[in-house]
Amino acid sequence: MKKLLILVAILFSQGAIAQISNIDLNGAPLRLTPYSDIDGSPYLFADWAKADIGTTNAGLKEDVAYRFNIHDNELEVINESGNTIYLNKDYVEYVVLQRPSILIAQSPVQGLLPNLLFKKGYDNIKGVGPMDLVNVLAEGKKYTLVRKFYSDLVTPPKNSYAPTAGRMFVFEESFYLINSNFDVVNVKNRTNAIVKALDPGDQDKAKQIIKEGKLDLSREDHLVLFFTELNKA
Repeated sequence: MKKLLILVAILFSQGAIAQISNIDLNGAPLRLTPYSDIDGSPYLFADWAKADIGTTNAGLKEDVAYRFNIHDNELEVINESGNTIYLNKDYVEYVVLQRPSILIAQSPVQGLLPNLLFKKGYDNIKGVGPMDLVNVLAEGKKYTLVRKFYSDLVTPPKNSYAPTAGRMFVFEESFYLINSNFDVVNVKNRTNAIVKALDPGDQDKAKQIIKEGKLDLSREDHLVLFFTELNKA
């Protein structure tokens, strides 16, 4: 239960409070990439934002400038020396990425979370490596819901209506529901689809939670609240 409450607090709060350890940000120097002439972006967010980085030795580094390259699943950060590096994920326990507030203010999508929790170790999901960071929306004994962001590099057909000729990045997101038996199901972030993907014995309880809370599971905030309640049952 404590774990669930901490997760919810992290996702909804504008700033997390935690003990800060004097740790260094280690990683490889940023390498040159051939992305400058490609339409679209390999990044989760185009602009630099702030992140809190938790390490495997229980340390925490707050307000680190980052960009998340979701094509290569590399977290670009600015270290203490002012250099831009790829963060060494060997020592990362979790990262909390702040979503730029202007994106929330200008987005027509309701319920966007101000903070997004990312963890590694979900390589039981197809296409996810052991060191890949995925967005953890819910985590409990009964159910865990994660989201994989990806910017796919594609070459549109010559007769397509793509804005430019040549290669382009296409943003993708996929949701995966993991039950207590570690079975993984690819689901849509829609209320009916998620309820249907639950174990049959939990579906009535799920419908009750949705009805009482007037929840719309296409919203990020409602997804977090829903699974927090469902994992309590």
